[in-house]
Amino acid sequence: MKLIWGSTSANYHSFAINEHNKVSIWTEKFFVQNSGRKAASKIEIVFSDSLTSYNLWTPRDHKSKRSDNGNFVIQVPSLAPGELLIVDVIDVDMRSPKLLTVNCPDALSEEVQFAAMRQFGWLMQSLIVYLILAGFLGSVYLVLKILMGGK
Repeated sequence: MKLIWGSTSANYHSFAINEHNKVSIWTEKFFVQNSGRKAASKIEIVFSDSLTSYNLWTPRDHKSKRSDNGNFVIQVPSLAPGELLIVDVIDVDMRSPKLLTVNCPDALSEEVQFAAMRQFGWLMQSLIVYLILAGFLGSVYLVLKILMGGK
């Protein structure tokens, strides 16, 4: 089993409620995915500090607590193979806490870079697959022709 985790980006918004009050809002999405072939259980997502507000997607039962050393921990019972869990965080008037680690007694965890990526329709995906296969088969044909001494 293997858990991968990371985030794409943090966003900052500042609003003036009136001339004396200014509100700063930080938002960030953190991703935890079970990239293994077996379910991972007793997952702990550890943040550096308390979160003002957070949501889990897909919604699920979970517990949150403050650890002895002051970290904020979200405990998730399990993640199925290939399942992606998104922790959507909003912090008001403070910088979004850092995701320190993801712990699981059954699996290794590793921080990876996540990137937002454009999704293409089935027609474009089919064209890309066709071009890749045509290029591969053309390369195999060329290598065989050179090796067989063909003109």
